[in-house]
Amino acid sequence: MMTDKLGYQQVAAATAVIKPTPAGLFSVTCIVAGAVTVYDSASAASGNILYTKTMVVGEIATWASHGIAANNGLVVVAAGTVNIAYT
Repeated sequence: MMTDKLGYQQVAAATAVIKPTPAGLFSVTCIVAGAVTVYDSASAASGNILYTKTMVVGEIATWASHGIAANNGLVVVAAGTVNIAYT
């Protein structure tokens, strides 16, 4: 069986709606150091926090093959630059 392919989006010092519908969070990779928070939300920086941390360059937070389910969508607030892998 073929697994779903992951998409990714870079967020640079911004708030970004990664996906406004149910999604899976698979990794956060730090490109430029700073705080990052990932919310389970369709449109705003609010709702349940799925992940939050001040990251350093090269740091990777990963949830491997399982991911974290976001029932509403994924919104990322980044002070630095991160790449988000998601379904």
